[in-house]
Amino acid sequence: MIGRRLVAVVVLLLAGVVLPTPSASAATAVEITVDAADVAAGNVNGLTFKGFGVLSANSTSALLLDYKAQHPEAYVRLLRVLFGGAHPVMSHVKIEMGDDRNNSTGSDPATKRWADEPANVARHPGFQLAADAKKVNPDLKVSILRWNAPKWADTNDKIYAWYKETILAAYRTYGYMVDYVNPGVNEAAADLTWTKAYAKKVLTDDVDFQPGEAELYHRIKVVISDEAGIGSFGGALTGDADLLSAVTAAGYHYNTDDDSAGNFTRLAEQYDKEVWNSEAQATFSNSAFRPNNNTADPSVAGTGLGGSGSALEMANTIVKGFVKSRRTHFIYQPAIGSFYEGGQYSYKELISARDPWSGWMHYDAGLAVLQHFSSFATTGWENDTNTAGIWRVVPQASASTATGTNPVVGRNGLPDYLTMAAPDASDFSTVLVNDSEYPATYTITPTGFDLGTDPTLAVWQTNAAAGGQAFNAGYKRHVADIAPGGTVTVAPYSIATVTSLDVSHDPEWTAPLPVEGKRTVLDADPKHGTLWADDFDYEQGFVDERGGDTGAIPLYTWDRNGSFEAVTEDGNRVLRQQVDRDVTGVGGAWNNADPITGVGDLRWTDYQTSVDVRFDREVSADNYAAIGARSTGGSASHSLAGTPYALRLGSDGGWQFLRTGSVTASGAVSAFDAAAWHHLAIRVTGADVTGFVDGTQVFAWADPKPFLSGRVDLASGFHYTSFDNLRVERVSGYPPYYSELLDNLEMTDLAQVPNTKLVYAGTWQHSNGRGMYEYQRSASITKTPGSTLTYTFSGTGLDLLGVNDGTARLTVTVDGVVTGTDLATRVSTNYQQTFGLRGLACGRHTVTVEVTSGTLLVDAAGVLGTPAR
Repeated sequence: MIGRRLVAVVVLLLAGVVLPTPSASAATAVEITVDAADVAAGNVNGLTFKGFGVLSANSTSALLLDYKAQHPEAYVRLLRVLFGGAHPVMSHVKIEMGDDRNNSTGSDPATKRWADEPANVARHPGFQLAADAKKVNPDLKVSILRWNAPKWADTNDKIYAWYKETILAAYRTYGYMVDYVNPGVNEAAADLTWTKAYAKKVLTDDVDFQPGEAELYHRIKVVISDEAGIGSFGGALTGDADLLSAVTAAGYHYNTDDDSAGNFTRLAEQYDKEVWNSEAQATFSNSAFRPNNNTADPSVAGTGLGGSGSALEMANTIVKGFVKSRRTHFIYQPAIGSFYEGGQYSYKELISARDPWSGWMHYDAGLAVLQHFSSFATTGWENDTNTAGIWRVVPQASASTATGTNPVVGRNGLPDYLTMAAPDASDFSTVLVNDSEYPATYTITPTGFDLGTDPTLAVWQTNAAAGGQAFNAGYKRHVADIAPGGTVTVAPYSIATVTSLDVSHDPEWTAPLPVEGKRTVLDADPKHGTLWADDFDYEQGFVDERGGDTGAIPLYTWDRNGSFEAVTEDGNRVLRQQVDRDVTGVGGAWNNADPITGVGDLRWTDYQTSVDVRFDREVSADNYAAIGARSTGGSASHSLAGTPYALRLGSDGGWQFLRTGSVTASGAVSAFDAAAWHHLAIRVTGADVTGFVDGTQVFAWADPKPFLSGRVDLASGFHYTSFDNLRVERVSGYPPYYSELLDNLEMTDLAQVPNTKLVYAGTWQHSNGRGMYEYQRSASITKTPGSTLTYTFSGTGLDLLGVNDGTARLTVTVDGVVTGTDLATRVSTNYQQTFGLRGLACGRHTVTVEVTSGTLLVDAAGVLGTPAR
């Protein structure tokens, strides 16, 4: 084993943290006996620890194919981190089938838009992610389900056809057969009659298979029901032999508990059935910034890697999910956040991948926390002969005292731990989770295990770094060895694994998680003043990889409703909105609205964007095309009502200028030809917005409460509508983007010199785990006069962004000179500006903002660069 045997007591304490007096319960050592006789080697499904899964759904993987195309090295690194090695973090890719409509974050393309269209999986990012993950981990499981269906699939038999043809298309395109199917509807009670009928169809269907396919298809397993909350079907499963035979896995979401009859525990232990947390929460923020919060929970300011919505809360959900309902598999939605900021469920993820032009990715500490489970066991699915050696979770050596079911709160300092063991009793690991401000002490005694003549248990730990250290200095450290029966004290807000395994030579565990690089702004051609341009004339190989000539996923777009794809028209590729009332029909949605997609960078500020549009359908009131500017998402981002500034051209030649969906100006184009191409442009410079149709200015307006940054939107009605020659260009005399956008918790301690990040003084509340439309789900708030924020930067200005009521009044100092007093702030919404300091000489400046009255919330700070020439 690693190192030498230490004394029986190993204290794992966060350096520099002053601990409170622990409660009596927290100070008492908890005795854990891991008895080999309790390892259920004959239970091959219910107690085998299957590890973790990725859910790809609702456009959360929208930008992954862009990473694959533009930065393949970053994409491959992601695959290796999640799915690689002998102990992969993720063992499953779950795909929620799209219907071209918004199912929360956005829309995923339908694999079959009408009944006789051949299934096309290449245009669906989830199927490609599964295919690439299988190359890294051939044992990976793949499952599918739906929330909504294409309009044509309106009976169970048609749903079966949609599933079957999609499954076979995935096999024929990528070489893998789907392992699990939920035949029902996501987060709805199971149709038990249809579940049995579906399972029978899969088992007996012998029609339209190519050689070798039918045998693999007949092995597909059924999972139900993906309900939100405790599953309502537990009693039906345990009481209906036919249903029990039809169903392999029982899954439900966002609740750790069993039903009142304990049916799910019985399913796992008595009936040897798999029980999944088939949609679970990951981290609600950026764990690298989280230690800068000063929330008292319950009494000490700051929670390290713990606290509300944290990686440690995620770990406690795993522990409690097994203890209360025998969950042995946990799937995260989304595990990968590869969509633009501002969408529903932003920053609820383990990996952020939002800048495909730069290859930037953030790997959260939540992954290290999951590795405390997956890297210290053989996880996955046991084989038919029970010889794969998958570790069993041991109920008798697992416990949870956390309160709540979603979220799960472990801040009481009481025991929370989970034990896994090899079926042959050769090794075991116990994961100890301490999401509290109190130290937690355990003694761990294995009995009946074959641990050799001089057994030693290694202790590995993850916690937040001490002051002055790199943010990840406390991740995945081997801190000590103890003898069996020894005592371990787990520091506040930490996770530790005590194991008989020697993983010190496992590169997948000992290698640190990748550290994100610089988030470069999308600035495609600075020499010619072009931030981004796309004529959609992609090379054939690129098109084939992303859906083919009938519709290929374009670069850098995020569909929030409808589907926008590159197609060939008149020998030229254009962007076309693919949901057509007459041809495809319009399916159901989570957020109902017309088609809309976003393009580009949240940090763009002043620019002119333009596009050519053409109507493929006859004139009607709902047949239009629109271009928008400075879009940052939010609760209305699934519709044009969420776009700050939009120019809408109707198929009858009427135009409207919309501010967040409200008509500000309107008019009509004379002698309008709907079948011809028309040119739309909108320019945003400071508070001024100007629109053009076919080169003619149609409006100019100054917004008294301006939106000052954001990406471009394209929108249409539910008709085939074509777009071409998209351009986003600099405007002379105005800064085109933020050269730097900092989260409010990117802070420097006042004692550190030189100051390289935000410096706060006075009384500020720094909080985490906030709303999905706040940058990194964090905010810094003060109501105390005299509180200050200082930043030293190179640029021409500094903006403060976040939701504000406009009550704050400020004094501003630039390079030691007071330049303004009693300055007003604006009422502002998410990702938008409450205060801006503009027009500084290009160079290095130190700016201090002092709050003299009112309330100021800082969500982010944006540095303005050099104005365009």
